[in-house]
Amino acid sequence: MIDKVDIKAPPPDPGLATAPITEPAPRGRYVALVPGEEVPVVTLDLPKGLRGRGREQVAQRQLADMLGADAATLQLRPFAPEGMAETWSKVMVAERGQIAAWRGQSGRRCAAVLPDYLALPVAEGMWTVAGTPDRVRVRFGPGDGATTTEGALCLQAARLVAAGEIPQQVLRYGAPLPSFEGWLQQVGIPLETDPDRTGSAPLRAFSRGELTLDLRADPQAARTRLRRQVRAWQWPVLTGAAAAALWATTQLTVIHAVNEETATVTARALQATRQHFVPSGPILDIRVQVARVLADERAALRASSDEASPLDLFADAAPVLSGAGADLQTVAWEPAGGMRVVLKADDFEAVDALVDALAADGLRVIVRDARLAEDTGRVTADLELGLPENGG
Repeated sequence: MIDKVDIKAPPPDPGLATAPITEPAPRGRYVALVPGEEVPVVTLDLPKGLRGRGREQVAQRQLADMLGADAATLQLRPFAPEGMAETWSKVMVAERGQIAAWRGQSGRRCAAVLPDYLALPVAEGMWTVAGTPDRVRVRFGPGDGATTTEGALCLQAARLVAAGEIPQQVLRYGAPLPSFEGWLQQVGIPLETDPDRTGSAPLRAFSRGELTLDLRADPQAARTRLRRQVRAWQWPVLTGAAAAALWATTQLTVIHAVNEETATVTARALQATRQHFVPSGPILDIRVQVARVLADERAALRASSDEASPLDLFADAAPVLSGAGADLQTVAWEPAGGMRVVLKADDFEAVDALVDALAADGLRVIVRDARLAEDTGRVTADLELGLPENGG
């Protein structure tokens, strides 16, 4: 039987009354309180990265290891009030039959069925206690609670302090607790009996999400709703997956064809390089080795002839033409006239600047023609390039 005076010692939420579940329901919405001794909070050692159903299964196995065969008659409920939905490490444990009985005793206006220690208001960094030495309710911050005796409270509090969970203060409602208060004085934790002097916002019961811990709620309900929602999306997801697989297959076919074509072109390039440029020795870099052979051929041609090499001329002129931003149209070689270059420039001034730059680079430049295109407003220039006099 729950002590009615004990349960109502701290002020409840002004908008939500409380009453022991064995007593008549008050007017309006209310919270039915059950003996906290029958719904203990158990701390488990759960992996941090585990979520959802997997976390519950590990918790159930740990509980079975702790309690043995008795665990089969118990129902585990994650103790996850405010902001702890995925990282909980504590569970409320109660007998399945007792939970069913409480569900039948709760009235239609009942907002939740909770263990009586959850009716204590609490804040971060604060413990809250209320009751008598024979039966005291306690909240060790928003994430823990119990209904126990004063002696057991002292032992549990000492273990928490030894583990580094030291509150900034303890708020006591109702009658004094001599042993517990003496222990607080020894360890230097201040005790407050006036809620208005705790220094925090006004304390209200059920303000930390406790109503979500309703013992009547089916712990499988949320998972069932999620499974139903997933089933509704099953066919669209499967259709999208099939389309993605088809697209991936098509892309793999294209990639395979490109790889085959690349291999064919590479083989032809190696064959041409071996036939015309590198008849012996390893071929490591086609571009570099062919460029080296062509440079050697140009040097040999220049050494054995007084005539200008078209490749040499173009190699000398190319950097200047590229730097001037001209659009190269055609390049032709005339043995009698040298290299003929037709290009487009923005205006006549740009053509003059290009001619000066080519001359400064050591080339002989003759402007064969330069005319303005009326449709584009650009100048088309026909240049003859050659080496300086005595240079070919």
